[in-house]
Amino acid sequence: MPAYKDEKQNTWYCQFYYTDWQGNRKKKRKRGFKTKKESLEWENAFKAAANANMDMTLGTFVEIYFRDKEGELKERSIKSKRYMIEAHILPYFENKLMNSITPSDIIQWQNAIREKGFSQTYLRMIQNQMTALFTHVSNIYNLANNPCKKVKKMGKPDAEGIDFWTKDEYDSFIETFEKGSRYYVLFEILFWTGCREGDRMVLVN
Repeated sequence: MPAYKDEKQNTWYCQFYYTDWQGNRKKKRKRGFKTKKESLEWENAFKAAANANMDMTLGTFVEIYFRDKEGELKERSIKSKRYMIEAHILPYFENKLMNSITPSDIIQWQNAIREKGFSQTYLRMIQNQMTALFTHVSNIYNLANNPCKKVKKMGKPDAEGIDFWTKDEYDSFIETFEKGSRYYVLFEILFWTGCREGDRMVLVN
């Protein structure tokens, strides 16, 4: 359906019918868009998400992914995952269709991420977020080809010898916690003092 102009507010809104995942026909209205184009783009993205149509962008699917995981993951886990996806995946794939992403695309993305100089363990953490997205879309929404399955994972799950986070890596991690919260204070102490495993247990308990 077309977008409409709200003359009083000098903004645009969309109003349309859609079919949800249970097959029910519903009406939706969304106001407050600055332009007609933004209104229509939001309508198209909403319909794709409602129908779980994989002819949608990865940016749109990310919201579906977190909606599905809401009751499964803890709030801090969602916050951490969202940060990593927004920082390391969306800049490359946000506007690319889910069913058009190829193994070659994943390899080129890995190469770009490796150039940032992250540790092997942090590279694996980033890789795990991409893998989780495509595992979910393949298992739940029947995406035929999972590009991550055909590509070797970057990074390593365990550090060889002693491996330290860089300052940038730590900053990325600590931003996922609310300042002043218990875990924020705990990790700040651990990172900046370098206390040992036994000391950590005392702090936790």
